[in-house]
Amino acid sequence: METIAQAAEATLQPTAAPCPASAGWNAALLRQTACNFGIAIVFFTALFAHARNYHSVADLLQHMHHYAGLADLVWMGGAALMGVLSLIRVPPVASMVNVRSVLATTAMMVAPAFIKAQSGSTGLLAAAGLAIECFGVIVSEGSRIYLGRRFGFLPANRGIVTSGPFSVVRHPIYSGWFVLTLGLLMAYPSPRNAVMLAVTVPVMILRIDLEEQLLAQDSEYRAYCATTRYRLIPFIY
Repeated sequence: METIAQAAEATLQPTAAPCPASAGWNAALLRQTACNFGIAIVFFTALFAHARNYHSVADLLQHMHHYAGLADLVWMGGAALMGVLSLIRVPPVASMVNVRSVLATTAMMVAPAFIKAQSGSTGLLAAAGLAIECFGVIVSEGSRIYLGRRFGFLPANRGIVTSGPFSVVRHPIYSGWFVLTLGLLMAYPSPRNAVMLAVTVPVMILRIDLEEQLLAQDSEYRAYCATTRYRLIPFIY
């Protein structure tokens, strides 16, 4: 699914080929539309696959009594809304599509997917893991929704957002993603899952570095960095 979004985002790169203004505008509009549909397909496909775990609305409501069920509901609601918002995304002013950005983005998204939900923990550790997982989903999905039409997978500048969760840290979506992955590890502790978290952290930092290299070209973002010091975790990083 990720490759659909990457292929769509890659079409956003500017071209030096001369063409009439109207033709250029039409081509840009077609590229942007194709990109938006690609991103929407990613969200709707993931939502459909996730929803198949529940046989009915009543089944989902029963799971809401647990932290995991609440996290699922928040995630699916966020995925549905992001799929809709993806169709009307703001085109980027600048974007970064290269081997490093594609690999870092893919690894950051894929590594946590290899965490296996088996041999779950018990007692306080299990409860804490599920609570942290739920909090991570809320932070990540809430930040995505707050970003709204400016959301994308690969590094791009679609306008600088400085309020809401973005006034706390510069990358709250990644903060939520990291917290969610940490909660999963606590709920299902194993050497394999620990390795997946260990892989996620450095590629996430690389992804943040690449995005900030691009955004730093914007004076508004540089001013934002001066007032919002932390990237991922307040008072730490």
